[in-house]
Amino acid sequence: MSLILITGASGFIGAALASALRAEGRMVRTAGRGGGVDVAAPALSAHADWRAALAGAHSVIHLAGPAHARFDEAVLRGAISEGAAALAAQAEAAGVRRFIFISSIKAAAARSHDRPISERDPPAPEDGYGRAKLAAERAVLAHAGLNPVILRPPLVFAPDAKANFAALLRLAASPLPLPFAGVHNTRSLIARASLIGAIKAALGEGPAGVFHVCNGPALSTGEIIAALRRGLGRPPGLFNAGPFAALAPAALTENLASDDSAFAAAYGYAGAAMDTAAALEACARDWKAR
Repeated sequence: MSLILITGASGFIGAALASALRAEGRMVRTAGRGGGVDVAAPALSAHADWRAALAGAHSVIHLAGPAHARFDEAVLRGAISEGAAALAAQAEAAGVRRFIFISSIKAAAARSHDRPISERDPPAPEDGYGRAKLAAERAVLAHAGLNPVILRPPLVFAPDAKANFAALLRLAASPLPLPFAGVHNTRSLIARASLIGAIKAALGEGPAGVFHVCNGPALSTGEIIAALRRGLGRPPGLFNAGPFAALAPAALTENLASDDSAFAAAYGYAGAAMDTAAALEACARDWKAR
């Protein structure tokens, strides 16, 4: 049975992924900086030594690294870009035959315009996190022997999510009416379960390259809040604030829609077939039950 190494395996996605793969009888080795992993991961840098973790591995799923842009750009570059480059080089030397790097839609763009962003669009990251992810993608793709697959998810949600989605859940759970009825943006999201399904699909036969993954359809901020509030057993509670809605953070008013058709065609995986609103409702119900 082929051994799969998961880095960042104590994190929000990695822990759930490891459990899902083991439940299918897959042979998994987990590496991370937290508890409950098989091997301690080195600090992410150009000098990280992954040889012990890579021994005997057929596939690598690289999730380790900062998940947000709040760090200094030099820190992001060292951990994300240089860290991925070091792991990819050592993985190729160790004979790894599939390397899946979990990047971010922020490597492609910070916003979309008249249509969803596809892999064919020239990358235009706008912050240090996006630039570091794009540089890491290019470092991994340079190792053709790894048959590398780059996945660019948008915001990943689950009941135990932290940071941005946790804040969105708390906003939906507040008793206050919210000024998003007149906001007609489109944002793509992906359920953690859908992302795990995409990763499992990428472990199979299929082409190397960069792929966008998401659920469908993309929703407006108002539709996202309304879906979460339905899951919480509450009415939408939205009102139209007119031009004052533009004062909200950009992530709540701008478009960031993703086109996942290339991945669906290459791997036969229909992540977009999971209805985003229904998945958000179910997520909010689970969050409330917790």
